Amino acid sequence: MKRIQLDNVYSRTKTAGLASVEMTFIVPILLIIMMGIFELTQVIQANNIIISISREGANLISRNSSQTPEQVMDTIASTSDPLDLNQDGIIYINLVVGREDDGGNPIDPVLSQQYRWGDFGYTASSSTWSGCSEWTGDDNGICNMDSDPVLTDFPLQLDSGESVYVVEVMYRYSPISTLIFDSDFTIKEITYL
Repeated sequence: MKRIQLDNVYSRTKTAGLASVEMTFIVPILLIIMMGIFELTQVIQANNIIISISREGANLISRNSSQTPEQVMDTIASTSDPLDLNQDGIIYINLVVGREDDGGNPIDPVLSQQYRWGDFGYTASSSTWSGCSEWTGDDNGICNMDSDPVLTDFPLQLDSGESVYVVEVMYRYSPISTLIFDSDFTIKEITYL
């Protein structure tokens, strides 16, 4: 009888010791997995916010003639919470106009106007056209172009006189830890409307 009790005590002690050793190995792995899931969730959320801001900006600028591009950019940037576009973002609004050759065939469009958000906190070049050398206006938000630049690699074919607004939103994402991403990277969205 005493031998059976000693075997039960020994067996319970051995099981408890194995459980604590298993936990020592498993808990760090679970924490790493949880941090990775949290980081990826933050990136997905930031990407969704940037997509929404870009689409809403294109919607507002293409339908609203009473607001200036700067007012539209201020409006959409104010909806970016929890992202801080004033510190880590930049917005461009471009007006691209189609044209045709002498035979009436569409050719490469031109950039008619380019606006940059005045309260930006992150410096990044526009993907539509990055050749602006002088920004003017109240918030230094209007590109001073001598002539309308031709956009040879524009992804849309426009008919003569047809115009499209291109809204670009860029955000510098700083990872919470270096577990998955080892440095900052840019989340970018471009909307054509």
